[in-house]
Amino acid sequence: MLTSKTSNDKEMEKVKVMLLSVLLSLIAFSCKDDDLGDLVPPEVVFNYTPATPVEGQEVLFYADRAVGSGEVSTWNWNFGDAKGSTSNKRNPYFTYEAAGTYNVTLTVTNAAGATHQVSNQVVIAPKPKELVASIVWEFNNNTAVTAINEGSSSPVIGDDGTIYYLESRFGNNGKVVAVTDQGQTAQLKWAREVGHYIANAPSIGPDGNIYVNTWDNAKAIQKLNGQDGTVMWTGGGSGVLGASNTTPAIDSQGNIYHGSRFTAPNGGFFSFSPTGEKRWQIIGVGAFYTAPVLSPDEKTVYVLNTNEGKLWAVNTADGTSKWTESVGMGSGTHGSSLSMDADGTIYYTTNAHVVAITDNGTTGAVKWSATVTGAAQSGVVIGANGDLYTGSAAGLVALEPANGNVKWTYNLTTTESVPAVDKNGYIYIGSADGKLVVVSSEGLLAKEFPLGTGAVNSPTIANDGTVYVEALAGSNIKLYKIAVEESGPADSPWPMKGRNVKNTAQTK
Repeated sequence: MLTSKTSNDKEMEKVKVMLLSVLLSLIAFSCKDDDLGDLVPPEVVFNYTPATPVEGQEVLFYADRAVGSGEVSTWNWNFGDAKGSTSNKRNPYFTYEAAGTYNVTLTVTNAAGATHQVSNQVVIAPKPKELVASIVWEFNNNTAVTAINEGSSSPVIGDDGTIYYLESRFGNNGKVVAVTDQGQTAQLKWAREVGHYIANAPSIGPDGNIYVNTWDNAKAIQKLNGQDGTVMWTGGGSGVLGASNTTPAIDSQGNIYHGSRFTAPNGGFFSFSPTGEKRWQIIGVGAFYTAPVLSPDEKTVYVLNTNEGKLWAVNTADGTSKWTESVGMGSGTHGSSLSMDADGTIYYTTNAHVVAITDNGTTGAVKWSATVTGAAQSGVVIGANGDLYTGSAAGLVALEPANGNVKWTYNLTTTESVPAVDKNGYIYIGSADGKLVVVSSEGLLAKEFPLGTGAVNSPTIANDGTVYVEALAGSNIKLYKIAVEESGPADSPWPMKGRNVKNTAQTK
């Protein structure tokens, strides 16, 4: 028999529904976010630093939850070494005892028991060859100077072993100094005052003679006899104004290429023959405060117009433009030493960027640019592994050649120093506080040599591994010899300023 509900029964049902709603609300309110997160499976990613670790170096592994991941309760690492080393920390440190490739696995779980696993390979490099090096001698010609050698100056070495360096920044005069290395000591060969301030580095021509640029409008380029220092000729005057921060490039025929420090009306870029005749000039377009670089076939010379902040490609035969227009980032600062990679990529530096340029024939293109502050007074050099190095406001910077990404930075204060790289991967760079600093290819300090009281300029690495470098010590510019065992320039397209010990900027 069907019966109908009384009004009391209906009221009781309403009360039950209300009580159930309140109970469910209380249950939901008492649940923590973590409890809800346990219902979502965990997912993580991890990385490590340094990016290129070596055996015996502590490596930090760090993990993060992926987007959409639930909560993680446990972190379990397996570092893939022979001992089966593990850790249950979220961000552990681990040191590999041997070089090799290791498969590192991270397994995570949540409170509900759901798991997630991710693996990455970690390459551990062998320790670099131990650096055995010491200061052998310092040479002082005792000329008082008022400040540092500008233009990222570097010594050059002749075929007979003579070392040529600069004493400059004292009044309106500068000296080129030649010394002979006698093993444990150095002996003065000659010193020549050139009549004005020199703000660059010397170069050596195929005939063994020396070229320098000066601030003197009438003697912007000078050729000195390598044997006795006599001035063979000077170039300047009409259409050629004083030069600064522009180390002369010299081709295999002895032709010279250099820029000037003035912007208008006659600032520009110039070429002279080995006997002093002006071959051509580009004027009225801005200053070229840079050390240029030659193409392998020596048909093109590349130079940075520091007024417009763009690279020019110039035909060496007649000074005409190879490209339809200049190429670059539009930020120009004087002082860069240009360089070239094996594939023809040209590198230059400013106070805002390190820039890679590709020559496509009648046009050029920016391959990449990297934001690097304060690199103008330095330049890019190349290690045997292909990595790029330059000085900057932050210190010594290592970049990837493919895209310009910064791999690491070794903090130091540096100015007027282009690094040099040896065949063992060590990078040498001068500091602003009197040190020659040596850093491994992994960005680790290998050694510091206290030399002077001020800026240390650009080092030059001889074929036997000996390093020569200028440094400000008190009121003098001193030349230092540092012996390095089992070393030599890196087997790379551009291991030091000017590419070679003669500073010619030839790429062949």
